[in-house]
Amino acid sequence: MRWDTAGERLRRLDEVLESVQRTAEEKPAPVLVEGKNDERGLERLGIEAEILRVSGNGRSLVETAERVSRRYDVAVILTDWDAEGEALKSKLKTLLESYGVAPRTSHRKRLRDLTSKEIHDVESLPQQRTRMRSDI
Repeated sequence: MRWDTAGERLRRLDEVLESVQRTAEEKPAPVLVEGKNDERGLERLGIEAEILRVSGNGRSLVETAERVSRRYDVAVILTDWDAEGEALKSKLKTLLESYGVAPRTSHRKRLRDLTSKEIHDVESLPQQRTRMRSDI
């Protein structure tokens, strides 16, 4: 994917982050991330949503999906865009659907498309955003 300018890429990144926030507020929907550093990264970016870690939380993916289904009809999946994150996204998507939760993965795809040449994880988004701002 080719971007016209650094400013355009930054604008698109901000649009995706705003869309994550809107989706979390409007549905409501939790944002599912891999670990604590990803959670902190989203918080640094100003995401004010319920952020749930799917790794290192003492629960299996099945337990996490079941827990989400008790409170939500929709969930935003923001796993990393490396091979492990891709596999985790697929498992989560299948599990959430089996519990009647609509998984939203488009935000993850858009973030991957915007940043995959520079970063491969959610926790690096704040630093990437800072770099993009300095390139303008």
